[in-house]
Amino acid sequence: MKLSFFLIALLLVTTLNCSTNDNNKTKVNQLHDIWALESINGESFVMDDQTRNYPMIEIYVKEERVHGNTGCNTINGTIKIDGNKVKFSQMIATKMACPGDLEYRLLSAFEVIDNYKMKNLRLFLYEGEKEKLVFRKAD
Repeated sequence: MKLSFFLIALLLVTTLNCSTNDNNKTKVNQLHDIWALESINGESFVMDDQTRNYPMIEIYVKEERVHGNTGCNTINGTIKIDGNKVKFSQMIATKMACPGDLEYRLLSAFEVIDNYKMKNLRLFLYEGEKEKLVFRKAD
């Protein structure tokens, strides 16, 4: 009787654990996409005559890398994802002179981001509970 209870409990825990891991993998795999900037530090992004290209990032989950554009320069870096935790690092940009401060604000935000959530085809990037960047699915 005790053995049967133990085996049923073990089977249940294993099933629930596998289901949770599959859900986490699916969530992380949804990050693998192209994302266009929607807001930065709570301010909506509006394309203007100083912005050469639309700011966007493409996340490559399996390769743990990110590629994109700041609106002026190309950017590349690494990304580490663990559940809803995320860390951007080694963010480098080409060195074309850019008007305004959009590039600086964008790169500064990537330095402090530590978690994310996705909702309604949007990627919300946070420093703690403070929303730093919001991207919308672009493709």
